Amino acid sequence: MNIALDAMGGDHAPEAIVAGAVEAARIYGVTVSLVGKPDVIEAELKKYKTKGLNLPIVPASQVIEMDEKPAAAVRAKPDSSMVVGCKMVKRNEAQAFVSAGNTGGALAAGILHVGRIKGILRPALIGPFPTLKGVCLILDIGANADVRPEHIQQFAIMGSIYAREVIGVPEPRVRILSNGEEAGKGNQLVIESYKLLEQTPSILFEGNIESKEIPTGLADVVVTDGFTGNIFVKTAETTARLMTQVITEEIKKSPLAMLGALLARKSLQRVRERMDDSHYGGAVLLGLSSLVIVAHGRSNALAIRHAIRVAKQAIEQDILTKIQRGIAALEPEKAAPDGSLSIQ
Repeated sequence: MNIALDAMGGDHAPEAIVAGAVEAARIYGVTVSLVGKPDVIEAELKKYKTKGLNLPIVPASQVIEMDEKPAAAVRAKPDSSMVVGCKMVKRNEAQAFVSAGNTGGALAAGILHVGRIKGILRPALIGPFPTLKGVCLILDIGANADVRPEHIQQFAIMGSIYAREVIGVPEPRVRILSNGEEAGKGNQLVIESYKLLEQTPSILFEGNIESKEIPTGLADVVVTDGFTGNIFVKTAETTARLMTQVITEEIKKSPLAMLGALLARKSLQRVRERMDDSHYGGAVLLGLSSLVIVAHGRSNALAIRHAIRVAKQAIEQDILTKIQRGIAALEPEKAAPDGSLSIQ
């Protein structure tokens, strides 16, 4: 198994990326192809004991920076690490591509150089969200700002398959994000999508869900448009970091509180681990003909290692074939590709 990794993408590249690759190669026994500038990658690899590990370097002279416009950058930089990595999976030289770089760039490179599974209207970015009961998968979280009900229907099917095969949820409960839990609540997209999801036999649809209910674990898969999903996830992430910072600041103000925190150190560590998205490995762009995984830009070595683990699991479960079968089960007119995508 060969997983291509963008060694130049991310806030902490190449140090954290290469470190994560070394960990993944050692723990999971996979080949991790490091795509990027050879001299930079070689300098990082020298810091580790890599004997017996499969960590080939694939040259790519260009880098798509975080502040570049995605589609334009992908076209202007054909030898960028993102484009080279996506072409590797397209040519079956690797079974998955992982990047912590420019999210829009990874999406654009995936769409332009990998292509969609037959019948997929819009690929969707699916990401994990921690809940009281484990994890909830949310899609779309940024690939499509504007969607139609039939797109939401496909998101639900892909999300259910991913939850069942990769996360291990036997019967994933699917809900659609709305401003009220009652049927009939929401904008026109939600109302029409609700009706379509009710008629989709391959999913366990349980109606609307409000954003405040997602952390309780009321659903295993939540579907929405990429605009709404992206705002929800970013707001939730920032709120979690804010709460952690506020708690830390308040504890430091009191010697007694600091003593209490010391006594509760192991419990606080477990709380931190439950809320740490590094263990979830990033978001997967479902619907492409090959696996493309987008890790968070701030990913550390642990997050990169887990992104590679997610790729490995998805490959082992043959998730792409199962998605293709799930989409093919829809009526032909609902599975006719429209060829459009809005890169955020």
